[in-house]
Amino acid sequence: MELNASIETRESTREKARASLGLDLSSALDLVSRSDYDSEEAYLDAATKAELERSNPEYRSIRSRLKAELRQRTEQEERKAQGEAYKAIRANVSLDSVDQKNIDTEAADLARRDLAAGRISASALGATIEQYARDLSEKKKDSKAANQLFNQLLRGGKL
Repeated sequence: MELNASIETRESTREKARASLGLDLSSALDLVSRSDYDSEEAYLDAATKAELERSNPEYRSIRSRLKAELRQRTEQEERKAQGEAYKAIRANVSLDSVDQKNIDTEAADLARRDLAAGRISASALGATIEQYARDLSEKKKDSKAANQLFNQLLRGGKL
């Protein structure tokens, strides 16, 4: 987590105001490289186009809208890729003997509590333990898959 703290000074406020009004912008001639154009007219046309693009509010609003739409599409594609990666990881997750023992112990404890509270009958104890074990196994597999995906993302792995 990055934390950026800045103190506003008179100079920084002045610079922000100049930037928001467009007063700090360099010349449009500096935006395009003269060596990229064969003639002076082509160079001037490119500089004019660059100046119009950066100074036209309609252009800027359209560009901002398209930038937001592109970001949204990219995020959707990333979420889809993460979902597919999660499904692939989840399909290959298995529980080791320690996990299974812990799940069986917890399932038995939960079923005994239900029996003691009168929520189930003694004849339903076995089925209840099995149901709790299935539920807890699925939760544990989900947790392991999510952890693997998270670790893969942290390490910069390709999804």
